[in-house]
Amino acid sequence: MTVSKPTLACIPWAGAGASPFRAWGSVLAGTASVYGVRLAGRESRQGEPPATVFDDVVADLVQELTALGVPDIALFGQCCGALLAFEVAKALQLSCDGPAVIHLFVASQLPPRVLADVPVEPDQDPMRYVPEEVRGEPELLDMLLPVIAADTILVSNYKYSPNGLADVPLTVMYGARDGLLSRAKVDGWRHETTGPTAFRELADAGHLFSGAAWMNLAEVICAALK
Repeated sequence: MTVSKPTLACIPWAGAGASPFRAWGSVLAGTASVYGVRLAGRESRQGEPPATVFDDVVADLVQELTALGVPDIALFGQCCGALLAFEVAKALQLSCDGPAVIHLFVASQLPPRVLADVPVEPDQDPMRYVPEEVRGEPELLDMLLPVIAADTILVSNYKYSPNGLADVPLTVMYGARDGLLSRAKVDGWRHETTGPTAFRELADAGHLFSGAAWMNLAEVICAALK
């Protein structure tokens, strides 16, 4: 009997689109199908205004992922995408016709209840969300920075609910060179599921897991799904 692979739905960091996840296909081949989420305002959806209402984005993503028609899904979210992945996973668990959530992966983000206690201010360093190869391209920056600003507003509209995930494995990842995060600062994620929680610090990785760290991140996810 052939066992179908789960789908790994990937929600990017502030300002980013689906294209960074294409490289993960080769790492996860045989383990999971990679589906990159493309939010409004980027890539082929560049003509749409970026969304700023958190609950609306969650509802749209639940509908989009349900429409894939797959039985099992794992979710990955990075930075603000981690909050979206968390809430989408919760919504899918309550859905009657959505896929079963088999794993949640979050990266580069504080625990939701910590963010709920700290007002989100306009980001003082939006360039930390910009890949190194784009920073010297003024035209690309002109397109990217307004999307990052909208994503900051999106996070500021996030309302935390203490209802966590039921029995879903959770893997929390952060870079050893991310000056904003540490093992202690991400520890609170373990309260967001009744399932097992694992923490992974990736050496030589910053907030965006650029360079070789990006593929190392995929390898951590692949190992957890096997």
